[in-house]
Amino acid sequence: MRISRKGCALVLWISFLWAGAAFGETLDRIVAVVNGDIILYSDLQAKIRLIEKTTPGARPGDPSLQPQFEREVLNQMIRDRLTDQEVRRMKISVSQQEVDNALQAMKKDNNFTDAQFEYVVGQSGQTVEQFREGIKKEMERSRLLERVLKSKTVITDAQVDAYLKTAGTQESGGPDRLRLGVIFLPVSEGAQGKTGEGAEKLAKDLLDRIKKGEDFAKLAREYSKGPAVADGGDIGYIATEELAPYIAAAVRDLKPNEVSDVVKSSTGFYIVKVIDTRREKLDVSGEGAREKARRILFQQEMSRKFENWVKELEARSFIQVSL
Repeated sequence: MRISRKGCALVLWISFLWAGAAFGETLDRIVAVVNGDIILYSDLQAKIRLIEKTTPGARPGDPSLQPQFEREVLNQMIRDRLTDQEVRRMKISVSQQEVDNALQAMKKDNNFTDAQFEYVVGQSGQTVEQFREGIKKEMERSRLLERVLKSKTVITDAQVDAYLKTAGTQESGGPDRLRLGVIFLPVSEGAQGKTGEGAEKLAKDLLDRIKKGEDFAKLAREYSKGPAVADGGDIGYIATEELAPYIAAAVRDLKPNEVSDVVKSSTGFYIVKVIDTRREKLDVSGEGAREKARRILFQQEMSRKFENWVKELEARSFIQVSL
């Protein structure tokens, strides 16, 4: 069989690409195939970087535990991929308005202002859009389960009563809430050298100026790239449990009108001022508390059902792991 010049060129080009892929295998490679969809090692590392942003300290300090950590993350990615495949197959969709409604309910449950919500999302290393995408996927998963299980998940009044009774017994009071002022100086994704050093230097200079008596709010309005800039960085009262661990540690021993040291995160540098503190009463009565309890119980039940369903899905899917 004769091969034309164009055919020869095509064969050589394919061979070149194949050789290039083989040569670059140390840089990237396929670590899993899920019903024909591939997951690359670079995808896995990107997921790990996101986890490190949202959960500082998640990566084990012991290098010998790194392979196990990567495998656990990959297993979660495989489950996510299986879920996405089923969502597409069953043509399940969630509108932007529905996501907006879910976010508003979340803000209401936690008594968040827009500035507080932006702060909580930002300190986790996510953008608001990334957070919205996560909420959208959770809603798609819930609808998927409702459809495949052919039944609605119903939380009874008796379950709500039991949950509120337990909450009222276990808690003597509501959470500590801090009124915080925030100055945030971001470091762009992937930025190194002078950009990161410049942000850190500016943060230290601002902290020095604050300690010498300059107004925190004035400097926040001038320099901060974080939430509530127009209000001098004042994000209002926020529960200590809603703070990222590194922020909570920085303000733990501060009294009102005291300022933290410069706090480094994966996305930039924070200076945090404790404006005021208070302890809120735990409200386990009223329709608002009941509705919040019902949502919590619903999410717990959906998580349990999802765990069982995804195991069955894994068993009947083609999954090949080469990590």
